Order: sequence, then C-alpha cells, then structure tokens
Amino acid sequence: MLLTIAIGFAAANARAQASVAAPAATVAPAAQPAPPAQPPAVPTAPASAVDPDRQWLKTVYERVADSVVLIETETGAGSGFFFHSTRHIATALHVVDDAETILVNTHDGRRFPGQVVAYSRDHDVALVELSAAVPGARILPAYNGAVDIGETVAVIGHPFTGLEQSLPRLRGLLNWSLSQGVVSAVAGSWVQTDAAINPGNSGGPVLNKRGEVLGVVSAKLSDAQGIGMIARVKRVEDLIPLIGSQPPPRQLVAFDGVELGYVMNWKDQDDMIDGIALGSGIRVAKRTAIQFRLSFLGGEIEPSAPTVVATHLARFSTELTFGYVLGLGPLELSPNLGAALFYDRRHDSQLRIDAPLACPNPPCFVEGRVVRTFEGDVRFLPLLGVTADLGILRAAYAYEFDVGDPDDSQHRAIFALVF
Repeated sequence: MLLTIAIGFAAANARAQASVAAPAATVAPAAQPAPPAQPPAVPTAPASAVDPDRQWLKTVYERVADSVVLIETETGAGSGFFFHSTRHIATALHVVDDAETILVNTHDGRRFPGQVVAYSRDHDVALVELSAAVPGARILPAYNGAVDIGETVAVIGHPFTGLEQSLPRLRGLLNWSLSQGVVSAVAGSWVQTDAAINPGNSGGPVLNKRGEVLGVVSAKLSDAQGIGMIARVKRVEDLIPLIGSQPPPRQLVAFDGVELGYVMNWKDQDDMIDGIALGSGIRVAKRTAIQFRLSFLGGEIEPSAPTVVATHLARFSTELTFGYVLGLGPLELSPNLGAALFYDRRHDSQLRIDAPLACPNPPCFVEGRVVRTFEGDVRFLPLLGVTADLGILRAAYAYEFDVGDPDDSQHRAIFALVF
C-alpha cells in the first residue's frame, strides 16, 4: 500500500515539472548573430616602459648639463666643462687660442674670467683656470676604458650660440643643447662620431650612458656630413701636471684673410681715378698686421695742357703696410705705415693743327687732327694711414707722399670685404 502511494506521488510530481518546463521553452529568446570579427589588438607597452635611448639621454642630461659652461672670447664662443677641480674648465684649444679675454658662463647665469694654464696643440685641448673656485660646481668624471664602435654617445654644448641676438625666436634653444650619435671610429687619441656638431659645440663633453666623459669635441670636418672629431679625455688628463708651466698660447704668425675691394686715388676732385684692389695679410703676435695689396685703377683726369683734349690715366700700384691692431670691442682699428709703388700710364689726346705755309688765295683752311701720345712713369711713395675692420667689412685710408713733388701727393681710400 505504501509502495502504491509513493509511485503515484512520483508520477504526479513528474507531470507538474513537465507542465512548467514546456512554456519556458516556448519563450526562450532566439539565437543572436555572432558579432563581427575585430582586428587583433596592438600590444601596448606598460606605462613604465620608456624608450631606453630616450631615458638614458634624459638622465645624463639632467645630471651633467649644469657642469657644462659657455666660453666667450673676443673672437668667438665655444663650450667647456668642469674638470679636475671646481676652478678648472676643460675645452678645445682653438676655442681659447690667442684669446686675451676669456669669460666662462655657468648654467645658473654666473660669469667668471679665466686664463689658459695648460694646453696641447697636437690634441687641441686646453685647461682654463677661473679667477676663483665655483661653489656647487660638479666635476665630470673621465672614462679611459675601451670605446666601442657603435656605442651611443651624447654631446652637450652651444651650437651657433649668439644667433638668438639677431633671431629672438631662437632664444633658449641654442645654449646647453643636447645631440646624440654613435662612435664611428677609434684611432689612438681620437674618436670619430656622427653626433651633430656645429660651431659653438667645440670644447664640449662627449658622454657615455653613465655620464662619463669620453672626450672633448675638437672639430667637424668641413664639407662633411656626420664626421666629428673628438680628442680622448686622457689627453686632457695629461695637461694636469702642466698647469702653470706653459706660457699663454699665442700664434706667432696667423693668416689675416684675403681682401677684395674698391679703391680710389685722388689729388683733387678733377683727378680721381678708381678701380679694384686685391690684398692679403698676416698677423704677427696677433697685434702686428702686415698687409700686401695690388690695385689697378683708371679714369679721366684733368688735361695737363690747353692743347690736350682728354687725358686717361691707368695706374698699377702695389702697397706694403705695417700696422698695430687696437681692439675696440667688435671694431679693430689699425694705424699703419708703409709704401706704395706706382706705375702710371698716361694717355693724352691732343689736337694738332697743321696750317699751310702760304695762303695765296684767302680764305685758306687749316687741317686739324687728334694725336694720341703715351707716357709712362714710375713713382715710389711713402704712406701713412689707418684701417678699420668690423667683421668682414674693411675701410682704409692713406695719404701717399710724393717727396719729389709734394703737389703730386695722393689720397687713397679702400672699401673691401675680407674672407
């Protein structure tokens, strides 16, 4: 009896579950279409993963930049860095060579006068000693280990410094500037790099990834792309025992450029001739200027006699002058003495009238013709003058004495470009 009741209860329960499940099946939502395929996601580097090249450059720059200085002289500007002590600056010799005034500008705007106390012409390196130690300055460490070709390096310096004075929009972009490159070649005391090097970078440090100095920027080969020459830092360390034992670096003889200009000679307003001048010069011990010049001039001058219709004067002259150069900021003024050698070729056009010997039947006519004559003359004239140079511009005046005939003394003026 109990078995019969259990079986009946189970059957009733099964019918109830079936009646509930059937409606649920009828209202189940229809199958949705599959979403369109999406392109695979590009893997994204985690926020902490920074380009390693960029990271080390930033780290080195922040650690080293305030150890780099701007060096200004009366002839130009370059770079340098604290080395050996907080009173010494390492740089390239050609930045401070023959300089009478050296001003060192630090990253925080302070300025210190300095002087060269050790140098090497063979390796183009120098040490500048400041008037006092710089509080808070950090000395850059040297690296004398092996330098591998392909090694990444950084250069900090001041390319085209001063250009912002004429282009204000460049202010803040040209000083304490960073460039990157690789070591292209290594030979003895020199390293080659393709890092960007421009005027003003000379003397700046070349650094490895640890912020150690590999060398000093010496020069970029002219007309070359990406060939910079670096003097190894060991050559700077070799200067330390020489501090105070060398005389100031002075070039005994230096080339003073090629002059191309317009020249005039005159006695008075009616006797002016003009032409072109080509010259060249040297500096001895920086202050003594020796100049040699060739000039060719020509023009019409006042005839020497009433019968002369016109006189053309062609003059070939040579000059040799000696002057002493006075520096007045960007202007150089040079009083000078010398001599000029003239060769004058005078071309006279003279009217000649040939009258008949007799005139039996007046009126009689006379025959006139123009006769051309040439006359050459050589003269040696001492001169006293002054020359002014401003950049590549030159203006010069001289008075040329004719000792034999003072009335024939000359004035000479030149306006020229010096390259």
